[in-house]
Amino acid sequence: NWLSFSDEMHNQGVESINHSIKVSWVNADEDVALSLGIEQEKRVLRLERLRGTGTGPFVYFISYFHPRVGFTGKEDFSRHLYEIMEQDYHTIPSISREKISAVSAKAEIAKKLGLKKGDAVLFRKRIVCDPGNRPVEYNLGYYRGDSFTYEIDIRR
Repeated sequence: NWLSFSDEMHNQGVESINHSIKVSWVNADEDVALSLGIEQEKRVLRLERLRGTGTGPFVYFISYFHPRVGFTGKEDFSRHLYEIMEQDYHTIPSISREKISAVSAKAEIAKKLGLKKGDAVLFRKRIVCDPGNRPVEYNLGYYRGDSFTYEIDIRR
């Protein structure tokens, strides 16, 4: 099972806060279009959130949403994202396909996370689907390498 970022952090005893939230409408590039199963250049909502604790940010998320979700861009994204999707738009995030890698922080990411260019960052690329296996969110997550560990329990 997987949880939202907020729920994951809460379960670890960490209360996360939003350091910044930016909402914009963009034309889907090739990567976004392929990930969401839409045509390139289609307008999609882009949500950027810099999250962490009171001592500073440790993760930067960029999310793109399939137009079928129905977001307007006027939502209160300080609320839990999946709560908004479920309660306000009757869209249930149920499947998460993730790719995780270690990368060097580019200048923009390093600045947002309070790192030096080239510092270690855990990069997670995720496609979230509804129960019908239809993509609803394409998410890019950049985690400070010195303050985040990704743990997986696997049963045989």
